[in-house]
Amino acid sequence: MTHPPPRVRTAEEVYGTAFARYDEFERELDRSLGPRGFELLFDLLTDLDLPPGSTALDVGCREGFFCVELSRRYGFAAHGIDPVRAHLDGAARALHDLTATEPDVAARIRVSSGVAEHLPESAESVDLIWCRDVLPHVADLAAAFSEFHRVLRPGGHAVIFQMTATDWLTPAEADRLFPVLGVHAASVDPACFEAAIAGSGLTVDQRIELHGEWRERSEEDQIAYRSSRQLLHASRLLRNRPRFEEEFGTAACDAMLANSLWGVYQMIGKLNPRVYVLRRG
Repeated sequence: MTHPPPRVRTAEEVYGTAFARYDEFERELDRSLGPRGFELLFDLLTDLDLPPGSTALDVGCREGFFCVELSRRYGFAAHGIDPVRAHLDGAARALHDLTATEPDVAARIRVSSGVAEHLPESAESVDLIWCRDVLPHVADLAAAFSEFHRVLRPGGHAVIFQMTATDWLTPAEADRLFPVLGVHAASVDPACFEAAIAGSGLTVDQRIELHGEWRERSEEDQIAYRSSRQLLHASRLLRNRPRFEEEFGTAACDAMLANSLWGVYQMIGKLNPRVYVLRRG
């Protein structure tokens, strides 16, 4: 069934009515909405009230930043796993440096190779699973959440940051974005994601929809990894791609463009990051 095209507004309707208070509206949009940053994850963790010495598994730990914070802030014994050799090498260097400055913190951390679908921990041995921006790269979410359930102790929790796609992201945009970044379309489909959680036996205690909130915070704080900078990078890459391809290669250009759009799309509603707090009963 085809639908008639929407009626096109007249110039009078646009500029005489919709934009009648344009300057005032723009000033309101210039006001901050007080966006939260990634400290939100630590606030949620504090609310769980886990004691020092609790066991935390960071699934997809990259260079170990959050392993360090989990040990430093809460006194957890943190084990980070990651499948990427460069990440593990970076984590090893970070732990070596940390040993010289904070030996007690470093002593509670270990990092090894591993994937979400086959966790190295024994059954019911983990108090907390920490998983930030990793599961979009996992094709078999059912296996990953089954593993989460297996290794968590009864009453244990998982804190997960997960990107999801919205209806505003077109199939063509998804086809350009996901394969280049190693993202599985079903894994960023919120219905598929939550079905995998339910199938594992884990319970959703909290689900927080962030939309562009963290990206707003990065803009207001002017941190290096902000969407306005990524938008500028995307424009420059598209306008002068042959030069960048000659210097860095086609694969690098594809990945850099997709990564830049990944940030921009969060701010315009095509991608919606969520935070989940899961519990094993």
